[in-house]
Amino acid sequence: MQLNLSKGLTHIQEQVSPNSLTNECGGEGCKVYRTGLPRKRVVIDVEREFKSRGESGKRGDRLLFYGNTAKTTFVAVPIELKSGKANESDVRKKLENSLQLAVTVAPDRRENGETVYVPVLFHGRGINWTNPKRRQLTVNFQGKPVPVLIGRCGRKKNLANLLSEAGYL
Repeated sequence: MQLNLSKGLTHIQEQVSPNSLTNECGGEGCKVYRTGLPRKRVVIDVEREFKSRGESGKRGDRLLFYGNTAKTTFVAVPIELKSGKANESDVRKKLENSLQLAVTVAPDRRENGETVYVPVLFHGRGINWTNPKRRQLTVNFQGKPVPVLIGRCGRKKNLANLLSEAGYL
């Protein structure tokens, strides 16, 4: 199936409040660089979107969508930003809720191809682990554990490098 990038990104924009759309992937005291990301993308401020929907509960900070034309997929990247130390269980819940939002706004796979979900955490000073012996952060998504990509705030090309090294860019 061919990826209809413009149609898919337009669909995403139509599913959210215009006030929720932003250009920034960073914030909350955590610098995330857009350098190296596809120019055609949609970034949603998840907190604003939850408020516009009247939803409460924990949620991540940003939700990035872009098309990977080489793999004919859309990529949904819920992003949690922590300028200091991140708490594992808190991050897990926020990203799981953001993934649910991503599913509701993602383009229809019959028309636009598959959407791949890639949760990301950026932190400033490490992670408080629930189990210090296990150093892999995962979230439960659609009944399966999904690994979370972890990066540091303020590093050049931090988001593009994470996504590229994991094969999503």
